[in-house]
Amino acid sequence: MVSKPHLAQLLVCCFSFTLPAVAQLDSAALRMKYGTPLNRENFHMPAGFDLVVDYGASNQVCKLHVPALMPTTEQVSNAAVMKQRMYDFLGELVPDSMRGKELRRMASVMGAAASVFWIEYEHVTVSELQTGQPFSHDNTITITFTSDSCHSIGGN
Repeated sequence: MVSKPHLAQLLVCCFSFTLPAVAQLDSAALRMKYGTPLNRENFHMPAGFDLVVDYGASNQVCKLHVPALMPTTEQVSNAAVMKQRMYDFLGELVPDSMRGKELRRMASVMGAAASVFWIEYEHVTVSELQTGQPFSHDNTITITFTSDSCHSIGGN
């Protein structure tokens, strides 16, 4: 027969395992509160950076997101060369024939701390976010496809 102190310890032990389960968020709770999540994949590239891809409803690419600078193993880092290497990578991934004709270039500067540069093409927009430091991990390049099926992705 189980004594009352042992029964109380058993109940406390069982109750302590149920509390964390109740306090956890799950996918259903987040979907109920915020809606359907983005269809997103992260590809870790051999060059040492992540290519983040957001897909549209029919699984076509809608956004590509990369760091502004291509990582390097060279002893002396040159931001201009690293940036050109990243643009070369993106040029292979989304060539001019896919981008279409260049329509316009725009810039928005927010003090010395941040700026955004855009190149708008017929089928894509290339935007580059720059913070005050050239080697900041916050500096990114995003290619956004402008097809109708991508307008609901990430606030387009």
